Amino acid sequence: MIAKLSQQRLGVCGLATALGLLAISASVHATQFVNPTLTAGGASINGTTQAVPAGSTFTFYGMYTDDTAGAESGLGLKVKYNPAHLTNLTISEEYTKCRIAAAQIQPLTASTAQAVMGWIDTSVRTAGAVGWPDLPDTTAGGANPTCLNPGAINTDTAAGTAAAPGQKLFKVTATMAPSCTTAGVCTSTVLFDSEGNFSYATASSGFTNKSFNIAGAAAPTLALASSNPVVSRKTHGAAGSFDIPLDTTQAIGSAAISIEPRQIGAGHVIVFTFNSSVAATGNGSSGTAAVQTSGGASAGTASAVVSGSSVVVTLTGVTDNQRLNVSLTNVAGVGVNAVVPVAFLLGDVNASRQVTVTDVNAVKSAVAAFSTLNASNFKFDVNTDGNVTVTDVNSVKSRAASSSGPL
Repeated sequence: MIAKLSQQRLGVCGLATALGLLAISASVHATQFVNPTLTAGGASINGTTQAVPAGSTFTFYGMYTDDTAGAESGLGLKVKYNPAHLTNLTISEEYTKCRIAAAQIQPLTASTAQAVMGWIDTSVRTAGAVGWPDLPDTTAGGANPTCLNPGAINTDTAAGTAAAPGQKLFKVTATMAPSCTTAGVCTSTVLFDSEGNFSYATASSGFTNKSFNIAGAAAPTLALASSNPVVSRKTHGAAGSFDIPLDTTQAIGSAAISIEPRQIGAGHVIVFTFNSSVAATGNGSSGTAAVQTSGGASAGTASAVVSGSSVVVTLTGVTDNQRLNVSLTNVAGVGVNAVVPVAFLLGDVNASRQVTVTDVNAVKSAVAAFSTLNASNFKFDVNTDGNVTVTDVNSVKSRAASSSGPL
């Protein structure tokens, strides 16, 4: 049987020609689904209504599955929405294995738009059969599934890209229109619809549409706290935790950037505090945390966990002697964003952006006067063991000897 998806329905040039070359066996009967979820791999929100605060960022995912382990298929999909309610819609994180049509946004009317995308049958299997996307490739070189390639397909090249049930197909990010501030106003449907653009092994197989509603709500009032909204926190042994306030008003290139002079240990901990309790999402986190250079490149790993009115971000893999932006986006799912620049420079206890003899002498003086760790001397405990000793002096001295200039 030859499976064809119409060029007109998918709105992608050359698609019908490519799909016309797709051969499918006739031994499988199944239905395929693309479920909307709020997190990749999370529970389906099909049939629900999602309250989205005005002006906030809203994110959802398309997760593919089917009802049999031997499924064979191709799929052209449209995500339909109201562009007067969901604005600036973009699609990212597309599953590119056997993708034949990258996402295209098609505005139709003032109240209707659609994102159009498509995938063709996936791995070539034993006896020339094809499969989407449950089974590992059974041909030679099974770690690298091979798409049937009638010509215009974008394929993954990385090893181990065979899709599993519940495969993430794409991520959608959009903004709820700022005018949608009242519950019950700006309610509309987001629909996942193939419009018949699917192929399967028997005529009675098919695709089941999924949809959910979005409803405008009051704009978020969540904001950073007015006093010490962001701090760098370290635990100093039995002496407990001590915070260094971070200045959110500075730019990453500023001479007044906040300095964290203590060792990374198990990770740098940056605490964002807000003016009210923060609603946790997913596995207890709230918002997407990131740590990046001034150019936007990732500079380690950031993870976020909610604690009352705070979001605690732990940074790992961050190297010393660099300036970084630590950010949270879409906090509590209401579109609140926060960012703070910080310079990590072990031993710079006087925050001069350089480790010098002045820092060494400051730690020496702290050693001579030390009895217990407190708010006035904790910065000198650069190894965070709860004491200020000659070990801290030697650590700062070694850093001063290797310093090449201001950070």
